[in-house]
Amino acid sequence: MPRHFVNRLAVLLAGLAVVFNAHADDDDTRFLLEQSRRAAERRTATPEGELIAPPGFLVHQGKVLEVHTQPDQLEPAIQIAIDTGQWDRLEEFISRYRLMRDHRPALIAMAEGLLARHRGDYPLALQHMQSAHEAALQDGRIYLELARLQFEDNQDRAARDGFSQAMARKDMPQQARAMSQQYLQALDMRSRWHGSLAFGVGYNSNINQAAGGSQLFCLDFFPICYNRKLDDPISSNLINYELSMQRRFNVKGNHNLLMRPVAYGSLYRRKNEAPNTPIRNYSNNTAILYLGYNYLDARNNISVMPYIEHYTRDSHSHFLAKGMQLEWRRAIGSKWQIGSVLDAKRHHHTDWGQRTSGDFTQYQWGLSANYMPRANTSIYGGVDLYRKKYAVSQASSKDVSFRAGVYHAFPGKAGLYVNAMGVFRITRSDAHDGFLGERRLDRQQVYILTAGMEGLKIAGMTPELRLRRNINRSNIDWAYDFQQTEISLMLRRNF
Repeated sequence: MPRHFVNRLAVLLAGLAVVFNAHADDDDTRFLLEQSRRAAERRTATPEGELIAPPGFLVHQGKVLEVHTQPDQLEPAIQIAIDTGQWDRLEEFISRYRLMRDHRPALIAMAEGLLARHRGDYPLALQHMQSAHEAALQDGRIYLELARLQFEDNQDRAARDGFSQAMARKDMPQQARAMSQQYLQALDMRSRWHGSLAFGVGYNSNINQAAGGSQLFCLDFFPICYNRKLDDPISSNLINYELSMQRRFNVKGNHNLLMRPVAYGSLYRRKNEAPNTPIRNYSNNTAILYLGYNYLDARNNISVMPYIEHYTRDSHSHFLAKGMQLEWRRAIGSKWQIGSVLDAKRHHHTDWGQRTSGDFTQYQWGLSANYMPRANTSIYGGVDLYRKKYAVSQASSKDVSFRAGVYHAFPGKAGLYVNAMGVFRITRSDAHDGFLGERRLDRQQVYILTAGMEGLKIAGMTPELRLRRNINRSNIDWAYDFQQTEISLMLRRNF
C-alpha cells in the first residue's frame, strides 16, 4: 500500500474526529457560562406563614385592625400595607382612598406603582412612580421608591443619581440614608467584574478519542485493500483551568455595553508517539471574547454579541473564528425563565490547522428553559440545532442535541452544591464518503457533573470535583466509536 494512502487515511480519520467532536468545546463553553451566570445571580425566597387580614382590616404589629374610610386611617393604612407587603389590602385601600375629596394624588400614584411592581409590571410601576414624584417633588419616600424601582429594572445610572441625591438631602431620615448607602454599594458591586476562576489536576482515559484495534480498508475508487492498525486510546494525567468573566457598562436606561471573556483548556502529560499521526500533543486551549450590546430590564435580557474565538492544540494555533450571537432571555414570574439563541461563526484555520480540518461556517439555533422550584434549586434544559458547512459535502453535517440538567445547593454549614448536565446528540454528515465506505451517523452522550463545598474553602477557593463522561456511537464504529472519562479536582473562586 503506498505511503500516500496511509498518510491520507490517518489525516482523514483525525480530521473528521475533530469535525464531529468539536461540539465538546461548545458543551464546555455553555456549561461554563451557565455556571458563572448562576453564581452571579442572587434570589431570595418569598416569606411564608404570614398572618392575613380579611377585607377592611389590616395586620399591624401582630394584630388585625379595622380600617375606617377616613383620611387619618386610610393614609397610614396604605403606608403600612406597602411596608408589610399586604398587597390585597393595599388595592382595597387605594380604591377607598381615591373616592375621598381630599386625597393625595402622589400617595395614590406611589401605591399603584408599588402594586404594579409586586405584579411584575415594571414599565407600569415606573410610570406611576414617576407621576408620584412629579406630584410631590419633596416627598422623600417617593424619591427613594423611584430610585429602588430603577435599580430593580437595571437602570443603573438613573438609580445611582436617585440614591446619591437622596443621600445629599438634609431632610432625609437616617434610616433612609442607610438604605440609600446600601443600594449605592450594591450598584458598585453590580458594575464590577463578575465570574468564576478555577484550576485543578485530574485524569483523562482517552485524550485522543480513539477506538483502537485494526481494520481492513478497501477503497471504492481503487482495487486496493489494506489492513491498518488504528490508534489505541491514550490515557494521561492533566492540568486544567477555567475562566469566565463578564462586566456590564450601563450607558443609559436599560441599555448597556457587555464584555464577556471566556477561556479554558487542558494540559496533558502524555503525547501520541504513533507514526504518521497528524496530532501528537493533545493539550488545548480555547479563548473567546464577546463584546456587544445588552438590553436588560427586570424581565428581559437581550444581547447582540459579536465575538472572536481562538483555539490552540498541539502547541500550535489551529483556528480563529469570528461570530455573532443573538440571545434573548425572559423571566416569567419568580420561578421560570425561557430563552433562545442564534449563533453564526466562520472558522479560519491556520496552515497547521489545515492538516486536520478545513475552513467552515457553523450556524446554531437553540431554545432553553429554566425552572426554580426553590431559591436553591434550578432545573434546566433545551434543544439545539447545528449546521456545519464545509467546502466538501462529506465533512458537512447537521445535528440536533437535547440537554437537561439540575443545580441544587444543600442547606447547612458545609455549603454542598451539585450541578449535573446531560446531552444527547445526533450528528449526520451530508454525503456518502467513498474513502470510508459510509455516510457517517453518530449518536453521542455527554455527562458533566460538578460537586463542591463552600464551607471548605482553601485560600478563599472552593474545592470542586468535576466528572465528564463522553460516549460516542457511530455507524463507522471501527473508526469513531469511543468512550472517554475525565475526572479532576479543582479549586474554584466565584467573584
